[in-house]
Amino acid sequence: MLSASSPVPRFDRIVSLIFVILIGLGVIFLIDGNPDTLRIVPGGDLPTITLSWFLVALLTIITSAAADLLARAHPQLQTRTLPEVNLGFVRFEVVPNFWVLPSLSVVGSFAFFRLFSNAFEGLAFVLALVAAGSSLLIVLLAQHYVLDRTPRVSQLAQVVLQAVGYLLAFGIFSAVSYTGYRTLYSASMIGLTGALLAYALLAYHPRTSTVLLALLVGLVLAEATWALNYWATSFLIAGTVLLVLFYVVVSLLQHQAAGRLQRRMLLEYGVLGGALFVTIAYVALLI
Repeated sequence: MLSASSPVPRFDRIVSLIFVILIGLGVIFLIDGNPDTLRIVPGGDLPTITLSWFLVALLTIITSAAADLLARAHPQLQTRTLPEVNLGFVRFEVVPNFWVLPSLSVVGSFAFFRLFSNAFEGLAFVLALVAAGSSLLIVLLAQHYVLDRTPRVSQLAQVVLQAVGYLLAFGIFSAVSYTGYRTLYSASMIGLTGALLAYALLAYHPRTSTVLLALLVGLVLAEATWALNYWATSFLIAGTVLLVLFYVVVSLLQHQAAGRLQRRMLLEYGVLGGALFVTIAYVALLI
């Protein structure tokens, strides 16, 4: 049960944002399906950049700005000291940890289901819209309730955000693995994604070094990507391996931040991670 003082989410703003994002994604999928669409080919082994990704970047900016406004409207944040951006002529507060999951919900949904556009055609388009809309709704509501003063409500919201974060990690890791880019680019993309997601998932724990820890997670994932690029396996297997590594590292950091990290827990996560890696390798050999 929510406490009597719990503010109600701004469903009007949330639904309006989701509606705009879904329309934008629909337009992007139509443009992406046109072989004559604008493409920037830098040359050499640099990745080709299509118009679709510029539009996706625009949608992520819109999503991040809306998520920031929704978060700062919550009474709990109005009494806190927030990070401040000073441009000289204007100064304003921001909550960057509330940007990551909503914006990556857009990027992850597009990047992952776009891989299946040739095989499933219209179904991939529908699945991308459903995934983007549902994940945005879940994340924005969970980010509202994670600020609730009732511990049970806040903890449940954190669990939901964790689950969505891991799903987004799998989708984006798999999408980058599918591209076959050289290690310099693929490792950078996965490292950046891992660092952003780690920052978002660790932000709700009492740490002063969240940014540094997030960068450490990103570095670990980038190095793992370098190793995985020498393993000829499917992009889904590679995405799963990176997800397991991401899960183990972030979970250990969360337990350490909460003061619950013990030698027994290190052993348990080591066994769990090792067992999952062995299972994934075995499945990969069977495929």
